[in-house]
Amino acid sequence: MLNKKICTALLFVAVLLLLGGCSASQEDLDYYQKEFLQKSSAAFEAIDNSSKVLADVRGEASKGMKRTKIMNAVDQGKTALQSMHDDLFNSPVPKEMEETKETLLLGIKKRIEAHDELFKFYDLQDKKFEQKAEQLLKESNDLVQQSKAESQKFKK
Repeated sequence: MLNKKICTALLFVAVLLLLGGCSASQEDLDYYQKEFLQKSSAAFEAIDNSSKVLADVRGEASKGMKRTKIMNAVDQGKTALQSMHDDLFNSPVPKEMEETKETLLLGIKKRIEAHDELFKFYDLQDKKFEQKAEQLLKESNDLVQQSKAESQKFKK
């Protein structure tokens, strides 16, 4: 009987701890903010570089570059973007930065989808995939610029 009461009490304490959680200290929040701002700044730069590389690859494609080389370059860009997305996705941020993070993640996700569409375009040679990729790239650029503007508010 006593063991049952002890087990019940321990279970109750464990449930309270799980439900209550623990809040991050201000020091932790400042650290998360600093880390996210550094990662997002690096992401903005990488996305700009990715856009330039993609434009170069597409330019070379119009000049007759082999489809397999183009498709490999597009796939490598997608892989790099996916790694960036995963890294940012797993980064904790203060509550007031969550919207900025979500906007950036959505922008990167749309860019990944655009790479998928471009891959299909170069594989199947169907213009509808290229048009969809153009639309996704524009949406991605808009979201990334919005996130960049939002993140400026948090820089000290």
